[in-house]
Amino acid sequence: MALVHDTFTIGTAATLIAELPEGNPQTTINVCNHENHEIFIGDATIAVSGANKGLPIKKDSIYVVTLNAEDKLYAIAATTSPANAVTVLYSKVVP
Repeated sequence: MALVHDTFTIGTAATLIAELPEGNPQTTINVCNHENHEIFIGDATIAVSGANKGLPIKKDSIYVVTLNAEDKLYAIAATTSPANAVTVLYSKVVP
């Protein structure tokens, strides 16, 4: 297992923020939003409104989600965040 600590700039298009490899056990992903506005997390079809609206993460909040092997987690915002405003932290199997 390896600890993954990444930061991201989240824009108005879906941004991949976590990807678990094949054979990875169920994994808890911590997503922290340091931005001044909320971001949304979900799958590759994520949007900030409408039928594909993601799960909101408010400013200065941490959201915890559990993913399975081969899952991918995306984030999006209504306006682009400053550089490295979103942080993820989790462990994954290193191939």
